[in-house]
Amino acid sequence: MNGEKKRHGFQLGEFQIPEIPDYVIAELRYDSSVAIEPSGKLFAPRAAEPRANEINQVLSRFALKRVGPHFDLPEKKLASRTRAIALPRAKVSADFAQSGFMQIIPKNPKDAPKIVQQLRKSKSVWKAYIAPRPVPAGAPDGTSTGSRNFEPAQGYMHSPPNGIGAMELWGIKGAKGGGVTICDIEGNWNYRHEDLPKGIPLLGGTLINSLDWRNHGTAVLGEMVSRVSVFGTVGIAHEAKAVTHSAVINGVFNAAGAISAGAAKLKAGDVILIELQATGPNGKYVAMQYWNDIFSAIRSATRKGITVVEAAGNGDENFDLPVFNGTGLQKDSGAIVVGAGVPPTNLFDYFAFPGFPRYSKIGVPRSRIWFSNYGKIVNVQGWGWHVTTLGYGDAQGGTDEKKWYTHRFSGTSSASPIVTGAVACIQGVAKAKLGAPLPPAKVRAILIKTGTPQQAGTGYPLTQHIGPLPNLVKAAKLARLT
Repeated sequence: MNGEKKRHGFQLGEFQIPEIPDYVIAELRYDSSVAIEPSGKLFAPRAAEPRANEINQVLSRFALKRVGPHFDLPEKKLASRTRAIALPRAKVSADFAQSGFMQIIPKNPKDAPKIVQQLRKSKSVWKAYIAPRPVPAGAPDGTSTGSRNFEPAQGYMHSPPNGIGAMELWGIKGAKGGGVTICDIEGNWNYRHEDLPKGIPLLGGTLINSLDWRNHGTAVLGEMVSRVSVFGTVGIAHEAKAVTHSAVINGVFNAAGAISAGAAKLKAGDVILIELQATGPNGKYVAMQYWNDIFSAIRSATRKGITVVEAAGNGDENFDLPVFNGTGLQKDSGAIVVGAGVPPTNLFDYFAFPGFPRYSKIGVPRSRIWFSNYGKIVNVQGWGWHVTTLGYGDAQGGTDEKKWYTHRFSGTSSASPIVTGAVACIQGVAKAKLGAPLPPAKVRAILIKTGTPQQAGTGYPLTQHIGPLPNLVKAAKLARLT
C-alpha cells in the first residue's frame, strides 16, 4: 500500500494521469452583452461589438484546436447573453450563467497560461483559468485469494454512533434506495464485478484506461449499490439504480460538463456524487466547487431537485483561509460537502504506515482524520479509513479482478459514498411515504441536525469543522418518515 503525504495532500496509491492536455475555461461577465456562438466566435450587439472583438483578437494570436461553449446549451440560450442583465449576479438563471463559460483548447498546451493571462486583462471576462486536472480522492491496493461474505466488516452501515444506522432503516419501504438513481462522476469502473448490478450504464464521457481509476470507481459503487448475496458486500442503498459519467469529455477533463450532462438525465430526488479533487491555489487538493464552472453546474443540479454529494478532498486544507474568499470554497453551491473522519476501527491494520509508528492509532473516532479538508462549507463526515467494499484485492484478490474486495478503501472518497447512500435511503423513503422526494437543502439540513457529532482529536479541534456522521434513524424521524 503506497500511501504517502504529498505536497498537495494525502494520496493513497498512485493514480495515472492520462495524457490529457491543459485547456482554458473563461467566464464572460454576465452584464457584458458578449455571447459565444457554437462555432467559437464571440459576438455582441453593435454597442458592445468592441468587447467581443477584443476577445476575438486575443484568441486570434494563438493556434487553437477548439473554441466553443463549455456547457452544451441550445444556440438560443447562448445568444441570450447579448441582452444585458440588470439583475444582481446571484439572481440570474442557471442557463444564463452557464452560457457565459467558454472552453478554449490550444494546439500547444503550453499556450494555456498565456491565454489565461491575456484574457484576464479583458473587462468582458469575469474569470479565466486553466481547467483543473482531477484525481480520485483516495484509494489503496493489495492482494489475497478466496471468495467470502464481507458484510460483517461493513461497520459504517451499522448502528450509531459508529455507523450511520442504514441496516436499522431497511425495514421501512423505500429505505434501501428504491426509486432513486445515483450518478457517480469520476473516471472508470469495473462494470463486470461479481457484486455489482448488471447493466450499470455509462451516460457519457471517455473511460480512463487505468486499473487504479477502475478500482476506485468500483469501490465507490460497492459502498452504495453492491448486491445482496451470500458473498461480497451489500450497498447502503442497494435498491437504488446506479449510473456513471466520466469526467473526460472530448479529450479533456470537464467535470462541470459531466455534472451538467448527468443532471440532464436525472430527476428530482436523484443523487449526483462527485468523486474527484484537484490542486488549488496553495498547491493542495481542494473540493471541485472551487472552480466557477463546476460551482455553477452543481448549483444548477441542486436547483433541479437533485442532491449533489461532493468529496471535500484530501489536502489537509482549511477552506476558511483568506485565499479562498469569494470562491466556491466559501459559498453555498447547494451540495453536501463531505469530510473524512476517523473510524471506530482505530488502529492501522498493517505493521507500518509512512509517518506513523508501528501499531499506532489513527485518532479519536469521528475526529477529523489528518488529511481531510475542513471548513464551514464542509457539512458532514463519513469514515475516512477501513472501509470494506469492492476492488483492489487486499481482502480478496487473485487473478480475477471481478472478485476483488478491500478492507482499506480510504479518504474523502470512502466517506462520500457513505453519505450518498444515506441520501438515497432518505429520498427512497420520502418517495414511498410522501409520494415526492425532499428538497436537497432539506436533506442536507436534516443530516446535519441529526448526525452523531464530530469529536475533537489530539491536534484536531472541533474548529477544524467536518460536521457530524449521519444518523439515518434520527434523520428519518425528524423528516417524519417513520
